[in-house]
Amino acid sequence: MVTCPICKELLQELTSVHCIKEHGLSKARLIEQFGKPKRLFLTFAAENTDATPTISSRDYLDSQLLTDRLRSKTRKFHV
Repeated sequence: MVTCPICKELLQELTSVHCIKEHGLSKARLIEQFGKPKRLFLTFAAENTDATPTISSRDYLDSQLLTDRLRSKTRKFHV
């Protein structure tokens, strides 16, 4: 997702159709005059990601129990 440098409209991709229809400029000319469109998702993702994900001890225990159930030859662990 990008925002148009002129009208700030949210677009999937900046297209020459949008540039000509809305602003009367070619896509290349628009980028030359107003700069490249800003990528919205990358900004959003950078602000909302944790550098270190936390794994609780319960998550670890659940994964160990699941692994034991899958590897069990007698299937005694099935609930």
